[in-house]
Amino acid sequence: MPSLKHHPLFLMFGLLTLALGFSLWLWLRPMSTNFLNYLFWKYTTRVVVQTGTLKNHGANIKYVAYGSGEPVLLLHGGLSNKLSWFSQLPWLVEKGRRVILIDTRGHGESTTGHAALNYQTFADDTLKVLDKLKIQRTDIIGWSDGGIIALILGLEAPQRVAKIVAISANFHPSGVITAGDVAQQPNAKLKLLAWLRAWWSGAGDRHESLEAQIKHLWRVAPQLDHADLQAITAPTLVIAGENDIIDLPHSGELAQSLKQGQLEIVLGAGHAAPVTHAEQINHLIASFLHL
Repeated sequence: MPSLKHHPLFLMFGLLTLALGFSLWLWLRPMSTNFLNYLFWKYTTRVVVQTGTLKNHGANIKYVAYGSGEPVLLLHGGLSNKLSWFSQLPWLVEKGRRVILIDTRGHGESTTGHAALNYQTFADDTLKVLDKLKIQRTDIIGWSDGGIIALILGLEAPQRVAKIVAISANFHPSGVITAGDVAQQPNAKLKLLAWLRAWWSGAGDRHESLEAQIKHLWRVAPQLDHADLQAITAPTLVIAGENDIIDLPHSGELAQSLKQGQLEIVLGAGHAAPVTHAEQINHLIASFLHL
């Protein structure tokens, strides 16, 4: 009697699984290729890696720094985590930069603590990490909420900020285009979306509570006005996707209101451009930071 692994149905199932996996990889390119490159780099790189956790306002804030050279701080978006920079991290390190990643309070490996989840608290956590790493001044690349944190740091701690790249960031809640009602989705799809969101935030069992707090934050903050934006002196590149959930006129207003702002629109991109349009994003970053 032939063994199970040689049974025609078993072989057919194996071939079908491989075909589906390969099709998924092709469909997700270049994201899938970038992620595989990141994994290969992560487990083979010989660059200096410094990891740590600091306590601030009752939370454990997780950070990691790769490489050496001039620092660049990467701040991820809300309901995401530091892994979302997989298309930028190896590239920036290979360009000779010291890359610092932080899991925002409540996200990824960072705990929530007892402080309110707001942009001022996130900015304070970020400054504490820079102090711990003895970084006096750094370029900052922020995506969505990370871009908002970068703008607040540019306003409140200008001596710590060299240049800012703000990707898909808003300066007021009115700049966000309201998404459709996900409650209208089929139940199975809702469960899949919930699982994917929990995986993407890295918060696991904490995701539901985190999501409620962050979505409330998005409704009421940030509250920066034109005077605040004009007071940000760091050269700032504002990047938005053509199909972003941040209103394009709002992004234009942000760039125009900054002391030294400029705007770039990534054609075909949405809110996830650092992942879906990494090549274009990296090119814009390289030009702006003179890499």
